[in-house]
Amino acid sequence: MSTQGIFYEEKGDPGLPTIVFLHGLLGSSRNWRSVCKSLADRWRVFALDLRNHGHSFHHEDVSVARMADDLGHWLAETDLGAVNLCGHSLGGKVVMRLACDSPEVVRKLAVVDIAPRDYPPENHMPTLEAMLSLDLQGLSSKKEIDDSLAEKIPNWAFRQFLLTNLAQHGSEFRWKPNLGALHHSIGELSANPLQEDDCFNGPTLFIRGGKSGYLRSEHVPLIKKYFPQSKVEILPNAGHDVQVDDRVGFLRVFESFLES
Repeated sequence: MSTQGIFYEEKGDPGLPTIVFLHGLLGSSRNWRSVCKSLADRWRVFALDLRNHGHSFHHEDVSVARMADDLGHWLAETDLGAVNLCGHSLGGKVVMRLACDSPEVVRKLAVVDIAPRDYPPENHMPTLEAMLSLDLQGLSSKKEIDDSLAEKIPNWAFRQFLLTNLAQHGSEFRWKPNLGALHHSIGELSANPLQEDDCFNGPTLFIRGGKSGYLRSEHVPLIKKYFPQSKVEILPNAGHDVQVDDRVGFLRVFESFLES
């Protein structure tokens, strides 16, 4: 389904309390399907595609601030009232930004494996450049595309994640994300989305993958500065994709937080 150009998937009865999920860079709403399926008997769940991702609209402004505006407008259009928000990685930056801008629409906030800090933009450049460099018109199958990516992206599991961004029309392939705009804006997307005086005083949970370097113990004071009512839960066996690497652990700490 789509509202104001934002594509979303929905599960659960409209009478249930609501959770809205956002994905990370080069992800999409499909990244939350397993979690949403597990929650749908107890919660009304939505998973959105950010602008320039998945089936949502493309725009050259790829800033976190504009993505937060998109989310705010979508919430107003769907008239859900205050909701529980959960964002992973880039989606975590978006929900942090919205919570500081519009705390009245956030019941509880969950941020998955990202901190309110600057990250090196070069972390993502090789991936974006590898995807942009492919001549998809010269490739006739996902296997050929996978093989072509393998030279620059040797991690098989990560390539399979990237290949979820392919759209196929007949024998032709294209990338669903607006890779050019994401590449151009990766410096801004990698920066801390919050300003010095930003603050959200509502209940907040940061979920950290124990095998990930994105969110570390030294970031906790900074988290407390912006989110004074926050706590951090660590899932020791999970990497950056916490909800995928340890879905059971994620659901346990996330639902415990929402129900507390």
